[in-house]
Amino acid sequence: MFKKPNNSGFTLVEVIIAINISVILFLIISLAYYTSQNTYKKTDRRAEITQNSRVILDRIIRELRQAQSVTTPLPADNSNPATLPSEIEFEDGHDISTITYIRYYLSGTNIKREVARYYFTEAPTAYVHYYDTNQYGDSPVKDSVEDEIIGEYATDLEFWGNNLININLYLIKNSETITISTSIYGRNL
Repeated sequence: MFKKPNNSGFTLVEVIIAINISVILFLIISLAYYTSQNTYKKTDRRAEITQNSRVILDRIIRELRQAQSVTTPLPADNSNPATLPSEIEFEDGHDISTITYIRYYLSGTNIKREVARYYFTEAPTAYVHYYDTNQYGDSPVKDSVEDEIIGEYATDLEFWGNNLININLYLIKNSETITISTSIYGRNL
């Protein structure tokens, strides 16, 4: 009697083909995962700097719209980018009972907001305008009440215009860059 050979296992060729298919599937899945992670990180960075730009501009616009006067001399247009100021100071229009000035400025990669008051040394509790002089012809002293960071990742901040104030804000985080431009009319200017 002949014994029937046991053919219930896999041949070497079948095992090699199965391993190759498994490796190819693993590489495809790994590549898809890697690509989706990179896309997620890039989108997350972009969303963060976009949100940062919104916070910065919303704050500047809200307060600048109510300003009584702008104290920073602004060029009429942006034809010479080297002359555009990276800060703006204006008289606060929200609380007209106290003369207060707000300044937004670029400090390193941060946008900062400074609240200041001006006074004469002989009357430190009587706040005056920045352009006032006392009986001796002295200019007032500036008292910085508050200086806080309102945004980060900024590379430049530009202001220009007379009645219509234009703002350019440039931000960068890692290799993601964003430029936001806006224009606003001051209600009291």
